[in-house]
Parts: sequence; C-alpha cells; structure tokens
Amino acid sequence: MSDNACARDSLRLTVPNDTAYLPVLLAYVREMAACVGFTGADLHRVELAVEEAATSVIENAFAPGETATFDVVCTKLGAGLEIRVRDKGIPWDPSLEDDYRPDADLDTQTGAGLSGFLIRQLMDEYEFANLGRDGKETRLVKHLPTTLVGVDEPAPPEAEVVTPPATRPDRIAFDVRLMQPNEAIQVARAVFDCYGYSYAGEFAYYPDRLVAMNEDGALRSAVAVARDAGEIGGHCALLFYDSLPTEIGVAVTKQAFRGQGFARQLAELLEQQARDEEVRGLQVKEVTAHPYTQKFSRKLGYRDCGFLLAHSPKTLSFKGIKDQLKQRNSDVIGFKFLTPPAPRELCVPAPHTAFVERIYAELDATVKLTSPSARPEPGAQTLMTASVHSIRALCELMIAQYGEDAVAMLKQELRRVRREEVQVVEMYLRLEDPCTPWFASEAEGLGFFVTGVLPETACGDTLVMQYLNGVQVEYDELVIDQDATRELLDYVRAQDPAMQ
Repeated sequence: MSDNACARDSLRLTVPNDTAYLPVLLAYVREMAACVGFTGADLHRVELAVEEAATSVIENAFAPGETATFDVVCTKLGAGLEIRVRDKGIPWDPSLEDDYRPDADLDTQTGAGLSGFLIRQLMDEYEFANLGRDGKETRLVKHLPTTLVGVDEPAPPEAEVVTPPATRPDRIAFDVRLMQPNEAIQVARAVFDCYGYSYAGEFAYYPDRLVAMNEDGALRSAVAVARDAGEIGGHCALLFYDSLPTEIGVAVTKQAFRGQGFARQLAELLEQQARDEEVRGLQVKEVTAHPYTQKFSRKLGYRDCGFLLAHSPKTLSFKGIKDQLKQRNSDVIGFKFLTPPAPRELCVPAPHTAFVERIYAELDATVKLTSPSARPEPGAQTLMTASVHSIRALCELMIAQYGEDAVAMLKQELRRVRREEVQVVEMYLRLEDPCTPWFASEAEGLGFFVTGVLPETACGDTLVMQYLNGVQVEYDELVIDQDATRELLDYVRAQDPAMQ
C-alpha cells in the first residue's frame, strides 16, 4: 500500500489503559469496520476480537495502578480491515497464555487462554510482534465477505500436475498487459480451471480481493488476453511483502491455452515492472510435485537457494470448502538478482559454511563468510515478528535483532506452535548479524534445521531454518530437476532431526 493511501485510509485512536474507555474504543472500531463495508455478524466479530485484544493489553501490559495509554490503528485494505493494537508496556508474549481447551469438561474449564482462542476464530489473520524499544503489537485482519469463484462448479479433488502439451498447438494472437479490475473474475476462474480449490493462495479465488490487492499494492497482476475473443488465457503476478522479498507467482494458464508461450512473456513483463520499481531481487517458489516449474524458473534466470519443506498442504483446508488436510507440498526456493549484488560479509554457522558458499556461488554473488561466536549485548532487546497462517498451519518467524531473551522467546513460540497445532515453522535469521551463528546453534538444539538462504529480505540476506511439528518429509518423493539442487536437498535432509 502506498504511503498516501495509508494516510488516507488509516485512523489512530490513543486509549487510556482503563476498561472504562472500552466502549469508546469499540465504537471507533465498529464505525471504521462499517465504513469499510462490514455488516451484521462480521461487524460483531471484529468488535469482539478488538475487545479481547485491548482487554489483554489493559490487564497485562501495565503495572497495577500505572497510568498509561496504547494505540489502536485501523487501516482500510480494500479487501477488508487491518487493526494494529500497539503498546509500550511490560514485555509479554501470547504463547505464555495457558491453553484453552474448548472440548474440556465444564467442571474443569477455567477459561484460561480463551482470549487468544477467540481472536484466532474471529479474525482471518492474527500476528504478534515484539518491537524492542517500540513496544509490541498485535495485528488483526478481517476480509470482507466476497463471492467465491467456482462455487457452483465441480472442483478437481487434487492439484493438477501441469505437463507440457505433447504437440505444439496452433498459435493464436494475444496481448500481454496488466490486469484490469473487471478481469479479476476471469483470473479467478483461470486459477480454478487449473487447480480446483487446491491452490495455496486463497485470495486467488476471490475476484474482489484480487482487485483490492492490486489497488493496495500488495499484488501486481499481469494477464495474457486472446485478441479474437478477449478471453484471458493466463495470469502471473508480483506479490509484495513487508518482510520477505518480492515474489513472482500465481502463474496459471487455462487448459485450452496451453503451449502458447504465455508464461514466459508474463514473467518478463513483471520482471520489468519490478526493475522499474527498483526491486533488487525476486524469489519464486518451485513445486516439487513435478519438474516443470523448476525447469521454467531456471530458463528465466532463477537459481535455487534452498527449500521450504512442507510449505503448504497438498489440498488446502479452506473455511467452508474443504476440511481434510493431506500430505504437505515442499517448494524449492528460487532467487534472481535484478541488480548486480554488492559484495557482502555474512556471519554463517561454521558447520554450514560450505553449504552457504555453494549457494552464493550459484547466485553469482561475492561474499565473505565468517563464523563469529558473538552473543547479544547486555540490555539488547529481541525484535521478532511471528505470523501464523491458520489455513496453512504455518508460522513465519523473522528475527531482526537478538536480545538476551532471544532463545527464551523462541521457546515460547514453539510452545504456541505445538499448542495451536501449527505444523511448520519457517524462520529467517539476519546473516549480517554476528550473533546469528550462536542463535542458529541454539535453535538447532530446539529441533530447527537449516534449509537454505533467502537474500534481500527486509533484514537483508537471511539464513532459512525450519521446525516441523509432527510432519514427516518423504524426501525420496520430491521431484528435483537439477543435480546441483539435489545436492542441496541431500545436505538439508542430513540436517533434518527426523532423519538422524
């Protein structure tokens, strides 16, 4: 979202830490949600979730009798509403809450942990971040109810394995350009045509969300349009993130248009868009169910730099669509520098130096690797953002700075992961920080293992580590196209605690 849009569509309310002011806060949130377009039960859900988050701040963030304030920032997203509850009170982490067991016997039910449980049920996204000297923040997102494409159409039960056509079809004339808002319904239907309801990006099935995300700047959609009928035959997009590098994805070609060369031209158009916006590099997620996306990505100049094991369910569990999770998919991480990478000095755990060096050689980046044993400075505060994707049963951890409490905070997050039955944790550690080798070793002692490198995040180049909560990766079933990538996988497999 642009700064101008953010200023235009955001409101901030500073609230005293007194429950007597809750009605004022809730009236503010209710009116903002109504302006965005929420009505009825969804309006009440937003209000209730904010009440729980604010009450938690009032009761837990300040000392008894302390007079203070906290901020609640509401931002219109086009596809919904984002609410950030920020305070500078006592450090706290939601993973410290006692478990709430909705199936427990009423005689033993205490209500402990109910607040966090309710927020997760009421909102579409729930994220907690420690901001160091800036305090802490709870981020809530609720999407507007919009029409889901394909509701009345039969959905394929499995994600389709897209294979190249056996013979080259007759060429048709088509144009490649950015998507227009009235074409979002065709894009959603193209995703459905290829994948049924098994595509990992839920937003792709909601035309209104596709439009809103393009307007907000979270997505940049390009389409291939057949000139004769005006029908959209293919789509690809840039996905912009706050913490991770821009991604090229949501690449689909309708079955009737396979073999026309849409994908390459769409990718090249979007790459130029990224260059125009001075994006330094793009990432791509290459599936391991078949080799074709890996082959295609390599032709476009992407080089493999790691893995996101068990990154997404094979068939997603969408709310009200499907209820059964199957074996999870693993992705190869591909990356491409769009500007010549400057030489960099990185702090890498000694056991993984050769692994990281090989990756950067493949990326044509000059690096100097060291393995310091630094610890956090006394008084340093940990800056950690934890994002939980409930539908994917996935948690992303970004650690921008290590404090003395870094390991304790990681243990707290793992406790939350196990309690909430999150299946996969993906953690990104800043490679320019001399404390990273120490912290990575501590994380390995907790069950994390190294799976790759991801350059150009918001924290610079990062070491990727994962924690698998009861998930077994069947490495022999992963389809890998390149020998060099297979060597990387062999190394990762040897690090997996389940394989030792």
